[in-house]
Amino acid sequence: MLFCIPALGWGQVFQQSIRGRITDKQTLQTLSGVSVQLEPGNRVVYTDSLGRFSFPKTPIGRYKIQCSLLGYAPFDIPFLELTSGKELLLPIEMEEKPNFLQEIRVISERPKDQARNELAIVSTRQFSLTEANRYAGGFQDPARMSLNFAGVTNAGSDQNNEIIIRGNSPKGLLWRMEGIEIPNPNHFGDGQGSTSGIISMINSTSLANSDFMSGAFPAEYGNASSGVFDLRFRRGNNEKREYMAQLSVVGIDLAAEGPMGKQGGSYRVGARYSTLELLLKSGLVNINSGNFKPAYRDFNYTLDIPLKKAGNLSLWGLMGANDTEDEKTTSKDYSKGLMGAFGISHKLPMKKGHLSTNLAFTIESTEISRNEIIASLWKNTRDQSYQYPNWRLNSTYVHKFSSSLSAKVGVVFSRLGFDLRENRWDGKKLVNYLQETDAAWYSQAYTQVIKKWTPSFQTTLGVHAYQFSLNEAKGMEPRLALSYENERGGRFGFGMGWHSRLEPISTYLYKRYQVNGFFVQPNKSILPSQAMHQVLSYDQRMGENTRLKIEAYWQNIQQVPVDTLKTGQFSMLNYSSGIPTQILENKGQGINKGIELTLERFFADNFYYLLTASLFDSKYQNKDLKWRNTQFNNMYAGNILLGKDFKLNKQKSLSLNLRYLMRGGNRYTPINLTESIKKNTTVLQSARIMEAQHPNFERIDFSIAYRINREGHAWSIRADLQNILNTKNVIEERYDSSIKGFSYRYALPLIPIFSSRLDF
Repeated sequence: MLFCIPALGWGQVFQQSIRGRITDKQTLQTLSGVSVQLEPGNRVVYTDSLGRFSFPKTPIGRYKIQCSLLGYAPFDIPFLELTSGKELLLPIEMEEKPNFLQEIRVISERPKDQARNELAIVSTRQFSLTEANRYAGGFQDPARMSLNFAGVTNAGSDQNNEIIIRGNSPKGLLWRMEGIEIPNPNHFGDGQGSTSGIISMINSTSLANSDFMSGAFPAEYGNASSGVFDLRFRRGNNEKREYMAQLSVVGIDLAAEGPMGKQGGSYRVGARYSTLELLLKSGLVNINSGNFKPAYRDFNYTLDIPLKKAGNLSLWGLMGANDTEDEKTTSKDYSKGLMGAFGISHKLPMKKGHLSTNLAFTIESTEISRNEIIASLWKNTRDQSYQYPNWRLNSTYVHKFSSSLSAKVGVVFSRLGFDLRENRWDGKKLVNYLQETDAAWYSQAYTQVIKKWTPSFQTTLGVHAYQFSLNEAKGMEPRLALSYENERGGRFGFGMGWHSRLEPISTYLYKRYQVNGFFVQPNKSILPSQAMHQVLSYDQRMGENTRLKIEAYWQNIQQVPVDTLKTGQFSMLNYSSGIPTQILENKGQGINKGIELTLERFFADNFYYLLTASLFDSKYQNKDLKWRNTQFNNMYAGNILLGKDFKLNKQKSLSLNLRYLMRGGNRYTPINLTESIKKNTTVLQSARIMEAQHPNFERIDFSIAYRINREGHAWSIRADLQNILNTKNVIEERYDSSIKGFSYRYALPLIPIFSSRLDF
C-alpha cells in the first residue's frame, strides 16, 4: 500500500473551476445567452439571466476563452493559467457591434493588450498582470514592470522605481485607483511631488488588469502631463474562500478572499510586512552608506456588494507606512512616511448607459529629521513635516446613443488639505521656511464622445477643464484621437491634446526671506506647464500571437516654471521631487520627440518575448533662450525579454525568464576640477549645463520559478535575480576633497530576491 500511494499521487489529475460574469461595456447590464467556449476541449456553455458562466471541474492547465453574442463584437481571453490552488474569476465586458449596411469585410481583431478604456486609442496598453508577473527584475512591483514598455525608463538609478516617460520628469505621472486620483503609492518616496520610491505599496497579486498610458490621454484624465497609471483592484472570489501566503526577501505577504452575504458579494484583503532588512544585513546589497535601516508594511482590501436593482457598491482601501534610520558618525537621519487611500464606489447600470460615483479620502504624510555635529555638539539641522489630507469626489456618466455612438461626461471635485512645516539650519539656528495649514479646491470637468463611422474607422473628441482655487489657475484642454483598421491586420492611430499637472502645494507656499526679516511667497502664482501631445501609431498583427507596433510622438511644452534670472539654470522639466528654492516664473519651454518600436509575442505554446526600442530627444529652454538637454535625455532605450515554461509533468512546471535592459546615461553638468580643488568644494562648469552624459546603462536580469500543483493548493518557488553579471553602472559623479579628484556612485549590484508562495 505504501508503494501504491506515490503512484496514485503522480497519476492524479487535479481540477479547478473557471467562472465569470459578462456585461455590456457601456451600460453594465448583464448579458444572457452569451456563448462561452473553452479551448482546448471545445466545451461550450451559455450565460444565465445574471450573465454568469462556469466551467467546473476543469483539469489544471492553460486555456483560452472565446465569447460571442449576436450584435456584439467577439471577445476572447487567451493564455489563461489554471492552477489547483485558486479558481479563475473573469469579469468580462463585451462591446456592442454597429450594424453597417455595406459589403461584408473581414476586419482584424484588436491587439490582446488593448486598453480597458475604449477611449484610449494611442499610447496605451493594458497592463496584464498574468503576463507582467513573469518579467524578470519586476519584483511583483507594477512600476518596475512598466519599465519594459517602449519609451519608459527609470531616472538613472535602479534603487527606486521612478518612471520616466518619453524624456519627461517623473513628476508628470498620475496614479489612479478605481477611477480616482491617489497619492504616490510607493514606500520611501523622495519628497514633495515624488511619484516613486524603493518599492510599491501595491503588490501586483492584488491588482486586476489595468491601463498604462504614455501620451495623448482621453479627456477624463486630468492633472497628468507625462503618463497615467490607471489601476484596478482585483475582486475576491464570491463562491469559495481562498488564501495566499508568501515569504520573500522583501516581505511576508498574506491574503484572503471569499464570499460575503447572500447576494453574490465578496471580500479580498492583503497585507505585507517588510523583510528588506534581511537583505541589507546580509551584505548582498548596499542601498545606502552607514547603518541604513528601512522598514515598511502595507495593507489593501476590496469589499464588493451587489445591491440587486440598485447597482453595485464597492469599498476599497490601501494603506502603507514606512520609516528609516541612517545613523553615521557625524549625522543622524530619521524619516517616517504614511499613505492611505480609502474609497467607496457605486456603479448603477441603466438602459442606455451607466453612472459611476467614487468618493475617496486620501492622506499622505512625511516627517523628516536630521541631526549633525556642529562645534562638537549635536544640533537639529532639519525638521520637516508634510501632511496632505484630501477628499475627492468623482462622478461619471456613460451614455450609449446607439451601437456606434456613445459619450462619457464627468466631474471631479477635490478638497486638497495641507498642514506643512519646514525648518532649516541657516548656519546659526533653525529658520522656518514653510508653515501653512489650510485647504484648496481643485475642480475638473470633462466630456468625450466616441463615434464609429464604419467597422474600421472611429474617432473620439473631448475636452477637459480645470480650476485651482489656491492661485486661480484654470484651463481648457481639448483632446482628439482616431483609428483606422485595414484588411491586412493593421491599425493606424492618431492622437493629440493639451495636458497639465499641478505642482505640490508646498511649492506654491514656500517662503523666501527678505533683508528686513520679512518673507514673501514668490511662487504662489505660478501656473501649471502646458504640454501639447501629438502621437502617430501603426499596429500590425503578425499571426495570431505576434504584433509589431511603431509609434512616433512630438510634445511641445509651454509656460514651464523656470528661474527668473536670465542666467538661472533651474527648470521644472529637470526636477523629480522636493521644493525648489528659486523664484520661478512661467517663461520656460520644452520639446520631446521620438519614435518607438515594440515587437511582441504574447504568451502562447509556453513561450513569449517582448522587444522594445526607443530613439528620442528631450530638450528644454530657460530665459536665456538656449536649448539644452534635459536631465532625462538618454537619447535611446531598449529592452529584450524572453520567457519559456516547461511542463515537467501533470503537476509540476518550470518557468525561465530573461531580460536585457539598455539605455543611454542621464545628463548632468560636469564639475570644474581645477576650481573645485582651489575652493575645496564642488564647482560646476556653468558654460556646459547638462552637456555631459553618464556612460550607457545596461543590466541583465534573470528569474526562475518552479510550480507544484496539489489537491486544493499550489506551491511556487521563485528566484528573481537583478543584475546577474553585477555590472557597475555609474549614476553620479562627485568631487571628493579627500583625494582631490572624482568619485562615483553606482547603481545596484546583483540582487537576489527569493520567494516561496502557497495558494490554497
